[in-house]
Amino acid sequence: MDAYRDQHHNCPRCNHELRVFGERLVCDSCEGLMLTEDDLRNAIVELTGLAPVFTLRDEAPGKRACPRCTTAMTTAKLTIELESEKPMKPGPVLDRCAAHGLWFDESELADVLAPVAGKGFGGGMASPASKQPGTTGGRSFTFNLGGRGWAS
Repeated sequence: MDAYRDQHHNCPRCNHELRVFGERLVCDSCEGLMLTEDDLRNAIVELTGLAPVFTLRDEAPGKRACPRCTTAMTTAKLTIELESEKPMKPGPVLDRCAAHGLWFDESELADVLAPVAGKGFGGGMASPASKQPGTTGGRSFTFNLGGRGWAS
């Protein structure tokens, strides 16, 4: 590889070139996303004001390569536990690189964040602002994908 060229990363799902957004890798073709575990933890803290504890369940060898290092990722279900709350049921099966984080296919990140959105008093549903007259108490949150986002 030429030291003067940018390294290109390919999507582990559809093989299209990924876009770099901060520390994240984003696939504009299939809407996949790679986050570090710290980035996911910070997003949950912003939503809830609570520090999550992650547990990986049923971890097994996977078939996809990490888009950063091309090492084979494992598959696992992520369980999230928030302070003084019982652990939430595991979410979808995710791809994980121990060195670089979690790969989320199209709607998997929304599936992981939906159960925590109403917890605590961070910026999510449970914040006092969402209970004020004239606001909807509905489930709505966004995750910035660098020009593309999603809402649930």
